[in-house]
Amino acid sequence: MSEIKRGLPNKVSLPMLTKYQPELDVSPVLNAEHANYFQSQIGVLRWAVEIGRIDIMCEVSMLSSFLAMPLEGHLSAILHIFAYLKSHNRSRLVFDDSYADIGNHFIDGKDLTDFYGNVKEPIPPNSPKPRGRAVEITAFVDADHAGDKVTRCS
Repeated sequence: MSEIKRGLPNKVSLPMLTKYQPELDVSPVLNAEHANYFQSQIGVLRWAVEIGRIDIMCEVSMLSSFLAMPLEGHLSAILHIFAYLKSHNRSRLVFDDSYADIGNHFIDGKDLTDFYGNVKEPIPPNSPKPRGRAVEITAFVDADHAGDKVTRCS
């Protein structure tokens, strides 16, 4: 393990190197012991994402796709994420209870039932009555348009 950890920085500013593409990594396949370590560290990072470290969510998700056959470069990327977490241990999420005004890019009043059908959200009959203000989640995404160099998926 020390040969993989050698040369990795203790503090980094980004969770993954900017130009690193795990799907194009050609480093050697990890032996069984190192592969098991890689898999356990992915589990730790997925738990960290689950409890709120969403700043590493994309990187952990990308590396999770290599659980079956991880490479040395993938393990180095995992250790790089841990170095990022070590140097950014005081990060926090801020929740704002005001509604965002980002504009409506849909045509108001347009009937979309021929496209979507007459769909309704299934609400269980035993669900509790809603209280307080409704929760609105706004997410901004950036599709990378065939960013995976192997499968050409976004």
